[in-house]
Amino acid sequence: MRQLSPRFLSDLKNPDGVLWPVLDRVKHDHTLMLAIREDYINVYYRGGNLLRIKERRSGGYTAFFDKKYNEGRVSLPDCPTTISSQSEARKRVQSFPQYKEAMDLYFSAHNKPEREFQQLVARENNFSTISNESEYFILDIEFAEPGFKDGGRFDMLAIRWLACERRDGSRCWPALIEMKYGDGALEGSAGLIKHLCDIQSLVGDSNRYARLVLGLQDRFNQLNDLGLLTFNRAKDLKVRFGPTAKPEVIMILANHNPRSTKLAAILNSPELCQYETCGTFDLRFFAASFGGYGMHQDSILTLHEFRQLLKNRRGGTESPGA
Repeated sequence: MRQLSPRFLSDLKNPDGVLWPVLDRVKHDHTLMLAIREDYINVYYRGGNLLRIKERRSGGYTAFFDKKYNEGRVSLPDCPTTISSQSEARKRVQSFPQYKEAMDLYFSAHNKPEREFQQLVARENNFSTISNESEYFILDIEFAEPGFKDGGRFDMLAIRWLACERRDGSRCWPALIEMKYGDGALEGSAGLIKHLCDIQSLVGDSNRYARLVLGLQDRFNQLNDLGLLTFNRAKDLKVRFGPTAKPEVIMILANHNPRSTKLAAILNSPELCQYETCGTFDLRFFAASFGGYGMHQDSILTLHEFRQLLKNRRGGTESPGA
């Protein structure tokens, strides 16, 4: 189950905790995102892992920065690989500018727009000036279910919690989100139809899906406890939903080329249409509200509604093609 131990949580949230400098920096630097794993956290920058902090059974924590990002040979500070005091955590935080520089150079050579946009979606819905108006909370990016190759990967994990239902923590629903950046990502081994097939396999496995859903619940409550979600909340309210809660599967299609007919062809294909009423999940498509990535119930469309929107934007034509 993806949650932190009480000690880990305390060391992050308490001002005298060992890891307080890390959480404090994340809260004051909105280019960063903290994601919770089972016994470690990732701090993301532009969708890449700037820092991993893992709890040690013997006490303290290990800290890791992936040196693959330093192809540009940026001079990185000599930081401790273990953290057992605030001063050691602070040294890590003080190294963030150099880590960011290394990652900026890496991403210039190895463009990863999809991951960067995932983090942007999370920021707008979780802790921006409009996040209290949003009705979705992004709890994780680049999720990979341990031990499973098929159906265990998601670009984003979220919950839907409508603004009018914030007094009731049981009125939440899981949302599994895939982002495709550009029309070139719509087909192939990582395309829309392959993802839907994998998701149906996961949701259809009651044990795997129950673990995923309960992990979402725990993750939301701990992120909220850490002060990383900005919204009007009732005091001490916890979200909860059953292990069989039917999920929304939401496709975010960033920077679609309106002159291309590829998307229309996929949306009208029998392979995709079978998921419109599959019963396992509710297939939805995100349509931005006049630009931006704030997610509201009214901007989450059914397949039929999304087809009609695409048809209208293409002047009423809907002929398939490449």
